[in-house]
Amino acid sequence: MGTALPGAINNGVSKEEIRAIIHVIAIYCGVPQALECFRAARKVLEDQ
Repeated sequence: MGTALPGAINNGVSKEEIRAIIHVIAIYCGVPQALECFRAARKVLEDQ
């Protein structure tokens, strides 16, 4: 997630769309994995 996120943001994916994608990850992969994705996304978004 951490390596794909900057590319997604550079290609116009909004924060709301990223949030929706991570919610789908929670459904299919479980809440623990989604929480890890949220942490990675927060770090990438703070760095930008």
